[in-house]
Amino acid sequence: MGSTEGGTKKLNLEGYESVGRLLTKLGKRSGSVETRKKYLYALGRFCEYAGMNPDELVAERQLDLESSDRLRRRRAEDRLDRWFVELSNTVSDRTGKKLARGTSVLYYNAVRSFYDANLKLEIEDAPSNWVEKSTKRLTQEDLGRMVEAARKSVHKAYILCQAQSGLGVSDLLRVSVEDVAKQIENGQDYVHLRMLRGKRKELGFFDTFFGRMAVESLKEYLPEHDGADVVFPCTRRNINDFLSRISVRAGLGWKVSSHILRKFFSGQLMTTRINDPNFNDTLVEYWMGHAIGRTREAYLSSYEEQLKLYKQAEKRLEPIFEEK
Repeated sequence: MGSTEGGTKKLNLEGYESVGRLLTKLGKRSGSVETRKKYLYALGRFCEYAGMNPDELVAERQLDLESSDRLRRRRAEDRLDRWFVELSNTVSDRTGKKLARGTSVLYYNAVRSFYDANLKLEIEDAPSNWVEKSTKRLTQEDLGRMVEAARKSVHKAYILCQAQSGLGVSDLLRVSVEDVAKQIENGQDYVHLRMLRGKRKELGFFDTFFGRMAVESLKEYLPEHDGADVVFPCTRRNINDFLSRISVRAGLGWKVSSHILRKFFSGQLMTTRINDPNFNDTLVEYWMGHAIGRTREAYLSSYEEQLKLYKQAEKRLEPIFEEK
C-alpha cells in the first residue's frame, strides 16, 4: 500500500474479483487507460472511507438486499451520498482548495459504476456537475411553464405523470402500457395504479393515481408510443437531460430534476388541508411508494376512498398557465 494525494492509502485493487467486473465493464465501454486509473483511485478512497475492501462492500450489499429493513437495504446508497458530501467539502493538501465539484462527481460515478458492475444501487437523483439550487421549490406556475415548453408529447406526459403521482423514477419507468391504456379505453379520467413496492413481493404493494391532466397528456402521447411494454421507455439520464433542456426553454433560471417533480407532489399535498381524517401525510407517503409500516397501512381506506381524497386535493397538483 502506498500514499496518494491528500495522504490517503491506495489498496492494490486489481486482485479483487469485484474490481475485475468493474474493469471488464470499463473495457467494454471505452478502454480508456486514464478512466481506468481515475476509477481505481476513486474506489480506493471510498474503500478507505468505508473501512472495507471491494469484495467486502459487495458482500455487505448482498446481505443488505436480503433484509426486510428498508433503511438497511439503502445502506450503500446512503454511505455513497455521505461520502460525496464529505468529498465536496474536502480541502486538498496539495492545492489548499476544495475539491472541484466535477472531480467529486467523477469519483461518485466511479463508485456507482463499481456497484453497478456487481450489485446495482437504486439511485434516483445522482449529483451532477451543475449545482442544483436546493432553495428552489417548483410552483404550479413553474409546472405550467414546463408543460408549455415541452415540445414532445412523451416529455409532457412524463412531467405531468410524475408531478401528479409522486412516483420515483424507478417506479414510474415500470408502469405498463397495458394497465394505463385499458383504463383510458374504458373512459376513466383518472388512472389507478397498484404497484409493487421495490422488486420483492414481501415488501407489499401500494396505490397511487395519475390525475386528469396527466391522463389527457397520456391520450395525446400513447398513439405515438413505440410499442414498448412500459409507458416511458427511458433511462434516468434521458429524463434528467430532457428536464434540464425544458427548464431552460421555460425560462425558469434553474434546472428541474425528476427528484424536484416528486418533491412537488409531496410539498403540494402535505400542505393541503382537507376536512377528512383519512387525508394525512401518511396517505401522501403511501401514494409515493414509501414504506409506512404494516400497522399504519392497515388503517388506510379502500382505493375508491383514496381516489375520492385524491380528487379533493388534485387542484394543488395542476399546472397554472400564464394568460396569453
